[in-house]
Amino acid sequence: MKLFQNFIITFIASTFLLSCTKESDSSNSINTDEIILSRETDYGEDWIYFSFSSGAELSGIDNNNYQTNTNWDIAFNRYNIRTNGGTSGDGEAAVLDLGSVDFDSVTEAPESGYTPDTSIQIVESVATYPPTMITSNGNTVFIGAIEFSGPPPTYNPNNHIYIVKTASGKYVKFWLKGFYNEQGESGYVHFKYSYQDDGTRLFN
Repeated sequence: MKLFQNFIITFIASTFLLSCTKESDSSNSINTDEIILSRETDYGEDWIYFSFSSGAELSGIDNNNYQTNTNWDIAFNRYNIRTNGGTSGDGEAAVLDLGSVDFDSVTEAPESGYTPDTSIQIVESVATYPPTMITSNGNTVFIGAIEFSGPPPTYNPNNHIYIVKTASGKYVKFWLKGFYNEQGESGYVHFKYSYQDDGTRLFN
């Protein structure tokens, strides 16, 4: 009888430990968050750099070192976006547009079809009309992700879901939700993402 009781106790303890381990693995491997950037960027080469692994904006990265720094994954300048790959960096980053699909319905990132950064045109100054444009590094897949109309100036997302490969080659499900902060001021990039830390393409 005592042997049977010990078996039951051991079985229950093992089942509980396995359950806790699975929950911990699940919560640790996929990080979902929603971000509004801390500030509005200026026109010209003013970028905010962001890391999906840390879930935070990064300091100390500028136009002199961004191409050799592999800590960042994605960067924002107004409604322009660059990723850490191709012409923008030494990382493995690239982007795929899944179109107008439900964020939660995307449970796996496609294996191929990703586009690395090349050259894009960004606004250098709005002091004249038309605005002065310059060539910069960025990802062409994101062109049109924020659509401008007006007057008055209005910024609307296309509500596409993107898959972003990070600098280290991991996968992120990415939704650019808007261009306003909580006070309704424009220029603040607002996005939601799910970052898969274990290196697989699965989001569930």
